[in-house]
Amino acid sequence: MKSEIIFLALMIIEFFFLIFFEKYLTDFLERSNLVQHVREELIESHKKKEGTPRGGGIIFLISIAFIIPLLFVLKVPYDTFTKLLFVISSTILFGFIGLIDDILTSRKSSSEGLSIRSKLILFSVATVFLFFVFKDIMNFNVIFLGLNLNFGPILYFLLFFIMMVGSVNAFNLTDGVDGLLGSIVSIMLLTFIFLSYLTKNFLLLGFSLSLLISILAFLWFNSPKASIFMGDLGASALGGAIASLSIVFKTELYLPFIAIIPVIEAISIFIQIAYFKATHGKRVFKMTPIHHHFEILGWSEAKIDYRFSVITAFMVIIVVVLKIIGL
Repeated sequence: MKSEIIFLALMIIEFFFLIFFEKYLTDFLERSNLVQHVREELIESHKKKEGTPRGGGIIFLISIAFIIPLLFVLKVPYDTFTKLLFVISSTILFGFIGLIDDILTSRKSSSEGLSIRSKLILFSVATVFLFFVFKDIMNFNVIFLGLNLNFGPILYFLLFFIMMVGSVNAFNLTDGVDGLLGSIVSIMLLTFIFLSYLTKNFLLLGFSLSLLISILAFLWFNSPKASIFMGDLGASALGGAIASLSIVFKTELYLPFIAIIPVIEAISIFIQIAYFKATHGKRVFKMTPIHHHFEILGWSEAKIDYRFSVITAFMVIIVVVLKIIGL
């Protein structure tokens, strides 16, 4: 009972602390000119966001500090601690790469920080590093729809690489509408909160809840019209967190369903580019990622957030039901 009370107290303290912290962070970023620079080709409503403070996603990293006390009140096996360390390392490492991009964007006073190639190289290096440092916790068996598939080390590494690099990139692409990425990731985390409770992994339960609370605190200021953006720091950290949680909970092949919206966002760009090249200039969508397509069609940011969240919730329910019945 003592540990449960400490856990509850930490969550309450975290929420109110991060609410106040985010408010002061917004003012600090604005004074420091660490602000958003909008791409010229975006619609007029987005151009009004020029100068909005960017970097609010740092509270996702700060949230990790609130689970440290749990290490002193919970007796956990080494394997469980190592899995938590892997998830935390993924979140921080990819978040740090995003921070570099945010800083460069601010210094260049443009919408571009790191080049696409530089990002891919850094994400790839980080992924390889994480795999080899934490390879002892990797289980090369992948469970999907009741099948236990033995991928082996080489094929599993390819899956790991695609999951990590793909997630971080897709989450960055999704972060283009006020409140969108935070809303859908909040729903995604419910999957891992459920699986943490189901497997009695209270450290990862604490991590997932703590991250969820930090996102809720961020959404208080990020709802349309946003007072602050999470930046690449936040989007990259969330991508790393969700991908690594999928790995430790052996839901690797369910990740495209849990993260259905980022997957659709990424696929929309591939379709647009491929069709544009094949038809010498024609387009499938009015603009990509696909949330911009719906904006041009007249959807408000709130409608996009709501409907994309509904889709995410539906897919998460499907995955949770599959796990309950043992698939």
